[in-house]
Amino acid sequence: MNTSDKSWTALLLLSPCLLYAVLSQEVPKTMIRVTTKVVEPRPEAGSFLAQPKSMWRAGTTYSRTSEAPDPTNHVHLLAIVHEPDAWMINLFDGTGRHFVDPGPTFNVHLPIFEEPGIKTKLNELEYGEELEFFTTNGARQSTGEMIDGKSTNRLEVTIVGSSLVLWTDARSKKPVRISRIHGSQRETVAYLNYDDALPFDPTLFQCPAGISVTESK
Repeated sequence: MNTSDKSWTALLLLSPCLLYAVLSQEVPKTMIRVTTKVVEPRPEAGSFLAQPKSMWRAGTTYSRTSEAPDPTNHVHLLAIVHEPDAWMINLFDGTGRHFVDPGPTFNVHLPIFEEPGIKTKLNELEYGEELEFFTTNGARQSTGEMIDGKSTNRLEVTIVGSSLVLWTDARSKKPVRISRIHGSQRETVAYLNYDDALPFDPTLFQCPAGISVTESK
């Protein structure tokens, strides 16, 4: 049996869902990198919540989330997804857990305003897909405020009882800030950078060498 025959035999031994995932994946040519920080509620200066967070996504099956170190809780989170595989890694102690998505769909998600345990339309608002979400949901557009010296456009829409506002750079059209207002509560995230056409780097979506990985059942 030649190498090609062996490869196809290995594929046929996979479950139907995993076989579909392997065959249907195409390697992306580009990826998105977004770095954000919480503005509201205003975090305590120097705290973990005040630190920036970076995210990458490529196509529909790759994502990476890198948080700042949290020395108080001995955690430095790195989450990597290359569907159907996912790794939750603690860089603080070099440990991680490996998960396999059971399917039947294999799509990464990076929600901005999460509703833990509840699936609502709000969960569809994701990093890397902000403008598409607001446009698809008929957002009202207007001239926005000056933010960090930038002229902005403002998009606003109400979803599931929450008022959502997205400010984009008037020139580049990239997100600058996003808010959710729900009753008296307001959550705001500022974008520190938004690179939406970086060359795809597959090494970012692999578990780093030297991590002690435990398989999740």
